[in-house]
This record gives sequence, C-alpha cells and structure tokens, in this order.
Amino acid sequence: MPTTACDHHSAASRRRLRVCFIVSLAVLLLLTAAVAVLAITALRPHPADTTISTIQLTSVSLSPGHSLNVTLDVVLSIRNPSPIASFAHGAGHAEVFYHGALAADANVPPGRIGAGGTNVVTIRLTVLADRLAVYAPQLYSDVLGGAGGVSLTVRTTVPGTVTVLGLLRHHAVVLTVCDVVVSVRRPGTQSSSCHYRTKF
Repeated sequence: MPTTACDHHSAASRRRLRVCFIVSLAVLLLLTAAVAVLAITALRPHPADTTISTIQLTSVSLSPGHSLNVTLDVVLSIRNPSPIASFAHGAGHAEVFYHGALAADANVPPGRIGAGGTNVVTIRLTVLADRLAVYAPQLYSDVLGGAGGVSLTVRTTVPGTVTVLGLLRHHAVVLTVCDVVVSVRRPGTQSSSCHYRTKF
C-alpha cells in the first residue's frame, strides 16, 4: 500500500514526541541530581571550632618552698557555624603546654549551641612550677624578667553531637591547638594562632 502524506506526517510527529520525551527526561534527571547535591551539601554538618577569646594571668605567687605558681583564666569561644544544625557538646578537656611539657589541665564544661550560635566558656588553670622543674629558670625569666610574655600552647578537645534539623545526628570531636603569648605586664593575650579540625 502506498504511503500517504498523512503517514509521513504521523511518523514525523512520533519522532518529535520521542525527542521531546528524551530531552525532558534528561532535564528532569539533571534537576534531580542538582537538587540531590544541594540537599547533601545543606544537610552535611559544618565543623564547629574552638578559639581562645582571651587568656590572662590572674595571679602569680610563691609557695613556702619558693616554687612559682601561676593561675590563668582562659576564655574559650565554641562556635557552631551551621545554619541548620545544633551542637551539643559533652565535658571536654583543656591542656596547657610550656616548651612541650604539660603545665596545667582542666575540664571544659558541657553545653549546647544552637544553629549559628557561640558558647563562651571560662576555665581556670593553675600552672605549677613543680611540673616544670626543668624549665623553671626559663619560666622565672619569662614571668619575672624583662621578656614581658610567656609562650604557651593550649590544646582543647571537645566531644559532642551535631543534630541536623532535629533528625540526623552525627558524633563529632572538635580539636583545637592555639599558640599564645600571654602578657605579664598587662592582662589579655598578646598574640595567638589557632588551628582546629573536627573529626566526625
């Protein structure tokens, strides 16, 4: 049977429909992939960070045995940068090192930080010169001499749970190391440099 113009028109229409269907399907798949990537990015927990807002000498005293004791007040800022997740942290730990030797340590109290919030925590540490017998001459020189500052390294470990939209939970540990120079002549931190990372 000979083909007619109607048959040619019908075949062309079907081809156009197939092309439209394939193009529409491809666009739909691309949109789905884009939405999935955006959703994963939005729901991925943002790492929290801990920085030292201030650190200052609050007291310097000599014990009866002429050992030098130094008390430090350290103000930590624990920041949760995520706009959609909260961060509930348990009791953490702070350590102060002087020339690589552990000089003092203290617990960081637990707390909860809402999305985009910051929790400010003050902890008091007593640096006992007995722990630093090897470095006692250097410590005496830094505190009582003309150097004007004591170089310390403060390391904090804060474990917690990140909750995204009240549904998804991720366990995390925020690790921070700060190199600071504490002024002896005036309160506050002369300089500080912090590095942090979050382990999920």
